[in-house]
Amino acid sequence: MKSIYEQLRYLLSPKSAVIVGASADYSKFTGRTVKYVLKHRYPGKLYAVNPARTEVSGIPCFSSVKDLPEAVDTAFIQIAAKGVPGVIEQCIEKKIKSIIIHAAGLGEGGEEGKKTQDRIKAQTREAGIRVVGPNCAGIVNMTESIILSPVICYEIDDIPKGRIGLISQSGGLTGAYVSRAADRGIGFSYVISTGNEMDLGVSEFAQYLLQDKNTDAIAIFLEALRDVEIFREVAVEALKIGKPILVLKVGRTAVGAKAAASHTGALTGDDTIYDAFFKQYGITRVETLEDLFEVSALFCKTKPPTGRNVGVITTTGGGATIMVEAAAQAGLQFPLPSESSIALATEFLPSFAAKSNPMDVTMSGTGGGFKKGLEVLLKDDTFDMIVGVVGTSSQFAPELGVQPIVDVYKDAKKPLVAFCNPNAAEALRLFEKNGIPSFRTPESCGRSLGYLVKYGEALESYNRKKDQRQTTNPASSSAKEAKKFLVNAGRILNEYDSKLVLSAYGISVTKEKLAGNVEDAKNAAKEIGYPIAMKVMSADIPHKTEAGVIKLGVQSEKELEAFYGEILEKAKKFKADVKIDGVLIQEMAEKGVELIIGMKRDAGFGPVIMFGLGGIFVEVFKDVSFRIPPLSLPDAQEMIAEIKGSKLLQGYRGAEKMDVDAIASALMSVASLSLDLGKEIQELDINPLIVYPRRKGIKVVDALVCR
Repeated sequence: MKSIYEQLRYLLSPKSAVIVGASADYSKFTGRTVKYVLKHRYPGKLYAVNPARTEVSGIPCFSSVKDLPEAVDTAFIQIAAKGVPGVIEQCIEKKIKSIIIHAAGLGEGGEEGKKTQDRIKAQTREAGIRVVGPNCAGIVNMTESIILSPVICYEIDDIPKGRIGLISQSGGLTGAYVSRAADRGIGFSYVISTGNEMDLGVSEFAQYLLQDKNTDAIAIFLEALRDVEIFREVAVEALKIGKPILVLKVGRTAVGAKAAASHTGALTGDDTIYDAFFKQYGITRVETLEDLFEVSALFCKTKPPTGRNVGVITTTGGGATIMVEAAAQAGLQFPLPSESSIALATEFLPSFAAKSNPMDVTMSGTGGGFKKGLEVLLKDDTFDMIVGVVGTSSQFAPELGVQPIVDVYKDAKKPLVAFCNPNAAEALRLFEKNGIPSFRTPESCGRSLGYLVKYGEALESYNRKKDQRQTTNPASSSAKEAKKFLVNAGRILNEYDSKLVLSAYGISVTKEKLAGNVEDAKNAAKEIGYPIAMKVMSADIPHKTEAGVIKLGVQSEKELEAFYGEILEKAKKFKADVKIDGVLIQEMAEKGVELIIGMKRDAGFGPVIMFGLGGIFVEVFKDVSFRIPPLSLPDAQEMIAEIKGSKLLQGYRGAEKMDVDAIASALMSVASLSLDLGKEIQELDINPLIVYPRRKGIKVVDALVCR
């Protein structure tokens, strides 16, 4: 079987192509595709299909695909949806190697359209033909001047070629990216619109670009991932070879998931999961349209710095301050220059110029102060990267700040980027021509440096944990033991049964016994030792505190007898047909820090692990972190460090340090459980999980498993 790269080569680098529905009227969509493919000098053989013509703008034209003189590499179908099935059959008969369906009105065109699309999918799959679309804006290979798209941005005469491979689930936005980037002199290697993703989608095209020698960074406009597993493989390989993936993901505010019985289900929405996935696999998530191509261009031009210290030189104090604040919000630092650098700067800068960080040369730049200051900061080991901020002079007097950046850039041994007046079009193009990362706003400049640093840290993190990820083992002794407690269980397991599942994976739980009557309860309490906790066990009452069916700190047999009937009565009042499994007699766990570990199974991503502060605080503060199994030990450690409450675990204000190693071990055990048991478990809450001082471990006080 051919690799994905070999399969998509016919689509992304076709040596021959046919435009089905071609028109010579360039005011129409069908005519614009013809116009652009000719305008940008498509290098291969070109044919057209239009029953009414024998040629279209000089392109040989035929009545049908069957009449073509050869089986072309790709067919661009640009006709009404109702005619597409017939053309597909002709393509299969003619043994066309790949197909682009521009037509809309199939998968998104109601029930009949969906049926038609499904039929086309089955036919092309059986024939071994790869398809992009329907409802896509086409495929563009800038490197080879192959423009198979009607998007009007290709009216541009000289579209810059670049090393950013763009994949977009929005066809219309491809035009915005190409035109905005071209205005800056930034180009793409490919512009790929995926449409309905009937066959090929973001994941497959990312696989191709990963191997493409003309692409240094992969930029994606994403609505949703269709194939998470392929994309996960792509992300891991991208980290391995150091090819960055950047994503603009829409849908941050969408309601991601229906609230479920567990805290995890209530707190885990679609966007939360995407965020966790991107963070875990070193994918850079950007915020704006402009970020997607500006940051991608930055990643193509420079390697990540070795640290977070930024040195700034500027002609405009205000602009530099805005940039610094944006970068500081991204976690970057701005130390003072070394004493020797300050001494050197004092020699060539006037007294009123700031020699700190930012180094503000103001109008002293007219005497070459900007260039000299740049050279000083670049040589200063205090800084891992340098930013040149040039104000209005970048538009009207580029020799003051713009040209000095160009002059020193070729010898710079650390990342050097520039921000200048957004109206200084010539300066921005000059920077681009010389391979200098540049930005139109101070905010985007600061954010982008943060993205670059975090990508470098993701590469380091990958190298630390690449051989440590867990693998699933459904046949393990732990899995076999856990499955015993699931055989006859309903949708929700009571606390006692939930803890049996956890115990099978070596997770420490409280000492406890399930009692069927008062005498059993008394015997259990004697064995465990007072004080105890009493809880009604019922899958019908997942949240026992709200139902009032729990008593804590029970001190004696007399209290036990009194409370036993009381909590059972409350359970019966809570729900008329409640099924009661008994009363749990449980040790009172010693005080520690209360945490939560949760798991929710997502339809696309599979199990998602949550960690945070527990007890009542999980819903109040929502101080949680997420990861997607398999986990490594560094993954678990990062989850713990991410929450704001991690200070409580590190000995805050003289308190004892907690057993973080035990927490990490529990997170990895839950990850293993979620992989081994598969769809047997849909949600899991361990809340509270109490952690004790170092080397004293953890204890599960309450748990809930949902099937």
